[in-house]
Amino acid sequence: MTVQMDRSVSRNEDSWVEHRPDSKQRSTAHQARRDGVLRLVLGLVLPVGMLVAWEISARSGWIDARFFSQPSAVAAKAWEDMQSGLLWSELKITIVRLLTGYVVGSLAGILIGLLMSQVKVLRWMLEPMIRALYVIPKLALLPLFLLLFGLGEVPKLIFIALGTFYIVAFTTLSAAMMIPTAFHEVARSYGLSSGQRFRWVIVPAITPQIVSSLKLASGISMLLVIAVEFVNAHEGLGYYTWHAWQIFVPDRMYVGVVTISIVGVLFSGLVGLLGSRVARWADSEYAQSR
Repeated sequence: MTVQMDRSVSRNEDSWVEHRPDSKQRSTAHQARRDGVLRLVLGLVLPVGMLVAWEISARSGWIDARFFSQPSAVAAKAWEDMQSGLLWSELKITIVRLLTGYVVGSLAGILIGLLMSQVKVLRWMLEPMIRALYVIPKLALLPLFLLLFGLGEVPKLIFIALGTFYIVAFTTLSAAMMIPTAFHEVARSYGLSSGQRFRWVIVPAITPQIVSSLKLASGISMLLVIAVEFVNAHEGLGYYTWHAWQIFVPDRMYVGVVTISIVGVLFSGLVGLLGSRVARWADSEYAQSR
């Protein structure tokens, strides 16, 4: 536990009291800001260096610009597709699919995971089937979804949601089952009902693990939405990138790859930011133990 100490400076008997952070607290805050800046700079060194090397190599003829183009040409193509509205329309379609599948899969995973952890009969009945389906590659199930639900949006959304569901459901189940027995015994000794134990013991104990699974699932969802757009779609960033390869427009293909990367990083970062707000106590515990 970190103890913060303040100095109190009284100017006279009736004057106000000024609280100032001590030198240790100021140095800690300064160190945190400096680490944040250093982390940002170091994180940009490698990608910026790679872009510069790529540009120089393409302009100098060290690599074949017909296949690898150059960052300036890729940026020009990205601007052209944004001006025409092509890139924005494909981006919007992918984001809608990503968010819909992710939210549906996450909510279903949390709900089913909690139910299995609290109801033994339900756990014994559902867990073997869910684990058996989990080991099947997701793309192998796509033809089945297409057969059952047709060629529209429904099989794509189920495909994305399923990948999210497995991760969140198993993490929720495992976190709830691993709560120490002593926690439940203390709750019973204080006379808490089953509902109160669920609200005040189980939910706070498993929230950090659920947040971690949601962040992991965000990356998996991005992979799945691009995969399904590669295989069975005529719009979206996956189709935009794959179609550019088919008609041999490498500049547009690289625009798609970079856009997919940016969307994936931003989405994962947003999920992590929201998760840190939900489970603040877990972040503080982690920060103090480092």
